[in-house]
Amino acid sequence: MWDSIYRYTSGHWASIEHAGWSLVKIVILILAAKIAIKVLTRITARAIQFHGKMEERRRNTLNSLFGNLVRYTVYFILLLTILPIFGVQIGALLAGAGVVGITIAFGAQTLIKDFFNGFFILFEDQFGVGDYVLINNISGKIHSVGLRLTTIKIWTGEIVFIPNSQITQVTNYSKDNSIAVIDVNIGYSTDVEKAAALLRQVMETLKEEDPNIVGEVSVLGVQALNDSNYTLRATAECLPLAHWSVQRLARQRIRAAFANEGVDLPLQKIVYLHDRQGEKSGQ
Repeated sequence: MWDSIYRYTSGHWASIEHAGWSLVKIVILILAAKIAIKVLTRITARAIQFHGKMEERRRNTLNSLFGNLVRYTVYFILLLTILPIFGVQIGALLAGAGVVGITIAFGAQTLIKDFFNGFFILFEDQFGVGDYVLINNISGKIHSVGLRLTTIKIWTGEIVFIPNSQITQVTNYSKDNSIAVIDVNIGYSTDVEKAAALLRQVMETLKEEDPNIVGEVSVLGVQALNDSNYTLRATAECLPLAHWSVQRLARQRIRAAFANEGVDLPLQKIVYLHDRQGEKSGQ
């Protein structure tokens, strides 16, 4: 009887000790994985930083992409290391991976396409972290570029996640200088030459004062003939993404300058016609 109790107690404690040691090994492996991710991420970041000719936006994009790749790789190795602790035979699992892989591949075509598109986005330098873009009618600043997802931060602060496979067309506003386009409606009572000369003066002065204007300013002339006014158009070459602020400032300066010179900036007028006969009959 005592032998039975002893054997049962010994076996019970041995199971507890084995489970405790397995738990310790898992914790150690997880900590080692986290350390490995930090070390490898820093190594890749240093390697990318040593490439002095690379733009900062491209450097940030590579850091984001390779950081994701390091995490996926380390977590996959961690999974293969932890599974045997729970008694899972990795050899049998890998042997059946061919059959299972074919099955999974049919259900993971979109995921694979996400990865391929992510690599093409990187190597073709379509956009990078910090660029202002328009993707799928969503405009904002690129927050991160991953193997599967691209995240955009829109101007109100929300983060939008877009799978790379769904990115079909990209408009990148940060790759080159932008053009500010300013249209001004002017009444027909004002001479075109006078209005154009005043508009040119305002744009030239603005070019001297605003460092965001880095190229030529031009007054293109009459852009449209409307019912009660005509439209003059001016343009200015600006730094990337600076054209919006230049347009706002230019309109403010044009409004003040035209008001000082008495140039007619017409307002839309609505005239209501009343039926006098109907009013007299009480209708």
